[in-house]
Amino acid sequence: MKAITKRFLYVLLITVLCIVTVLCGQGNLSASADSTDSVQSVYESTNVLNNLKGSTIGGKEFDLADYPHNSKGKPQVISFIEFCYSYYAEKQADYALYVYVYNPQDVAFDMSTDRNKIQFTYGSKPSYSKYVLEFINYSTEAGYEGRFWKFKVRLSDEQRTAILREVDEANRIYKISGIELSVKNKVTEYPCGQTYSYKGYALGYGSELAQSDTLSCNVDGFDKYLSLDVRSTYYRPKGSNGSANKQDTLHSVYFSVPNTIIDEYGEMTAVHATWLNAYTAPIFVSGNKGYYDEFMKVVGKGVSGDYAFHTNGEGRYWGGFYFVKYSHGYNYSGTENDLSKLKYAFYAENGDADTYTLPAELLIGDSKSGKKGWFETYTANFGGAKINNRYSAELFDKVDSDFTDITITDKDTFKLTSVISSQNLWQKIWGTSTSYTNTYNMSAIQKVTMDDIDNAMSTTAFCDDFFIAETDYSDFRDYVKTAKNKKETVYLFRYYQSEYFAVELVEGKYKTGLHMETIGDLTRPVYGTYFTDTDTNAYLCQMWVQLDFDIIDLTFTKNGVETVIPVIMSPMDIAADGTPPLVTTKDKPNILAIILGILIAIIIIWLLLKFCPSIIFVAGKIIVLPFKAIGMLFKSIGNSIKRRKEKRELKKREQIEKEVKVEKKRRRRSEERKRKRNKEPSDGVWTDNLYEEPKRKHKSPKPPELKGNVKPEDVDAYLDSIDWDSVEWEKLDGRNG
Repeated sequence: MKAITKRFLYVLLITVLCIVTVLCGQGNLSASADSTDSVQSVYESTNVLNNLKGSTIGGKEFDLADYPHNSKGKPQVISFIEFCYSYYAEKQADYALYVYVYNPQDVAFDMSTDRNKIQFTYGSKPSYSKYVLEFINYSTEAGYEGRFWKFKVRLSDEQRTAILREVDEANRIYKISGIELSVKNKVTEYPCGQTYSYKGYALGYGSELAQSDTLSCNVDGFDKYLSLDVRSTYYRPKGSNGSANKQDTLHSVYFSVPNTIIDEYGEMTAVHATWLNAYTAPIFVSGNKGYYDEFMKVVGKGVSGDYAFHTNGEGRYWGGFYFVKYSHGYNYSGTENDLSKLKYAFYAENGDADTYTLPAELLIGDSKSGKKGWFETYTANFGGAKINNRYSAELFDKVDSDFTDITITDKDTFKLTSVISSQNLWQKIWGTSTSYTNTYNMSAIQKVTMDDIDNAMSTTAFCDDFFIAETDYSDFRDYVKTAKNKKETVYLFRYYQSEYFAVELVEGKYKTGLHMETIGDLTRPVYGTYFTDTDTNAYLCQMWVQLDFDIIDLTFTKNGVETVIPVIMSPMDIAADGTPPLVTTKDKPNILAIILGILIAIIIIWLLLKFCPSIIFVAGKIIVLPFKAIGMLFKSIGNSIKRRKEKRELKKREQIEKEVKVEKKRRRRSEERKRKRNKEPSDGVWTDNLYEEPKRKHKSPKPPELKGNVKPEDVDAYLDSIDWDSVEWEKLDGRNG
């Protein structure tokens, strides 16, 4: 425990009493507006080092030797002052909060900025808030210039009322988690972890009968705060959101939380964050290096030159799109969507704007390489009014009037829409298409593990399942892997959904001279300015970005109990990548280049035929070799098919023979049953093309033989003695009877 004794508070009290004496000539503290302003202004006019000398901080009398220069030291809050608190409503206008900072590096903090802030909560309020620090003064004593700084917490009337209503009169508690300080427009947050408990009142602000002050303050340290390494990502579905040239965009960040926090306080269930929304001015991207170089000459300078881009080949305005003209003499009436000044110009490094993704780092800068982004370089070059004390207002078409300050829970969701059009061959012929609409719903907070990444079917599948950009996949995977090794859990936090716009452009230049112009059905030569040398290797896009995104605190829930833990993180700018338009057209081929290529190919072939016959022979063999291999493969396949066919035919014949035998047997049995029913002698049975004699178990007895001289009557007797029904006949061809 640390304590600020009454001695330091006495210094402040004496200052207040001096102010009162000067203003009123008595010990009476008036609540008028003039006296209120004077009380605070006179106190603020005293130098920070004069306030500190003679005070006791941390149980020890203030000594400059305890606060040396340290090039590696970090700024520290050494005192948080509650000034003139009173429970009398008419005296509460004097109430103020001040912060004293030890600056060991003697750096020059930015003074004319609203980006210096302090984060604290008060009373029993669980969530934290950030408040702007208004610079008062710094130490000027020789050798200690800028070593100590005094700030005033800027409070709106609403904020002041909220604090006074919430704090307990008898024990007014302020919990300070961190302080953000700006140096050369770069803000860093430093942890504080101190609880200030004020009791009693300065003389004249408590009981009217009090004869002396009773004000005291105790300071306790606490370490229940989280320092987060926050990274950003985004997700943009492949289709439009239903409007031409527009897509839904989901904005997210991810960070890791120690598993010990989760074990003690439960899963993370809410995130409190702030940011400033800003919509960029149109961003020009070209894959034509020559045109890009020409447009760069006029960036930030207004209309000039003979180069232009617009949204279709005829150079006419299309409703809802953009038209930009850089020409001295082109007769154009203009539209409300004309751009009077080009604010952004980027070159597609792959030379093809139709497939080029503009990295977000080119806009906001790259913290890894330290390379500055377009926002910063354009502001440095062209200045003007600034947004958020940082960037040129020209860079943005729209900016929110206030910071978004919101707590998002794991119950909150987002919904993205993706409309995709496709064409089959028939639809392409008739110029029609089919549209498919998909919707995607996701929770605002999602935990991610290495198992989720390892078990994904592919990179694309994982990114689609967790709604992150594929360009961020490698960094995200490495981050999750590192967090696992540190025994930390990674959370995705989706905080905002916006609309992205991108349209293909025609770029070219204007010339003056005789040219063919078509008006209606008539084409005629006209002398004047015309647009020429065009291509569609360019696009224009606009997007929402978030400036000074900052996480204030996190909520964890275990067994129904919620615990709010403050967060230390330096604010960051967030932008998504610029992606190509959904609809693009390929430029017409260069006929001259094609003809030249054909001529070169013919010359090369002629030279090879004349001087390198062996090369041609070998090349021919090499060329023929794959075809021979393919022929052998097809021959092998054909033989295999033939063998399988012959095998099937053999099986078929065997099956037919088997069925014939079965049929023969069935017919014999049927005839036998019929004969028995009719008590008739057995006759032959016709089967297929053969006549079969019925089989007999016993042969008929042989008739007596005729020997010697045979008489006719002997022949008749012989024939009468034969049992004709039992005679075995030879098989006869059925067709011959």
